[in-house]
Amino acid sequence: EWNIYATSRQIGMMDEKVREFHLDVANEMDFIHLKEKFKDIKFDVILNFAGIAIAGAVEELDELELKKQFDVNYFGLLRIIKYFTPFLNQGGRLINVSSMASYGIFPFLSPYCASKAAADILLNSFSIENDIKVVSIRPGAIATKFWETSIELNKNTFNSQKEKFQQEKEFLVENANRNSLHATSPIYVAKKIAQIVGLKNPKPVYNIGLDAKFTKLTRFLPQKIVNNLVKLALKMRVKKKK
Repeated sequence: EWNIYATSRQIGMMDEKVREFHLDVANEMDFIHLKEKFKDIKFDVILNFAGIAIAGAVEELDELELKKQFDVNYFGLLRIIKYFTPFLNQGGRLINVSSMASYGIFPFLSPYCASKAAADILLNSFSIENDIKVVSIRPGAIATKFWETSIELNKNTFNSQKEKFQQEKEFLVENANRNSLHATSPIYVAKKIAQIVGLKNPKPVYNIGLDAKFTKLTRFLPQKIVNNLVKLALKMRVKKKK
């Protein structure tokens, strides 16, 4: 039986068997306070689920929004490594829930893709430097409130008065709403992660969902072909929406 310590910006959302602690991964002071509370605890597994998605055309990106993206998805993971991995048991592991977006082929989601790719590089380098087992979980779209939250987070961008990318922005919103209902079940993903946690020698990367596995395959194609395929797919889906 596992002793589970869960952190979140909102307390009171977990099962009563779970010990909850407040943590905003973008706030280093929260880590400093928690480090003191965890000083007598040893972890077998550290799981990081924190993440946000900033969207928009590259030429319209706001630098402050881009920094917000990396503060959570990249620097949040860095803070977890710095403050929490010293509490790992011998043979313990760090698991980060990344995304198929880390393969970097999605237009209008460059901040999210870049932050996930950077986090995966950070995680892998940490493992080599310290001989600590790490796992990058790279799921496809999952039917959670992440999409609803992302729409709200990017509402100013989606409501931009620029007409150049308006159809694409409308498609992003519709696609997010669709994913929130019809994407891969979070229960399926949770069971897969539970299986991985129980493995003695897990692989460093797991792609979960058919869309994630398909996206991985694009790494073996020339970039020009990948770009043309993505452009064509986006054009067809935007056209179909009309």
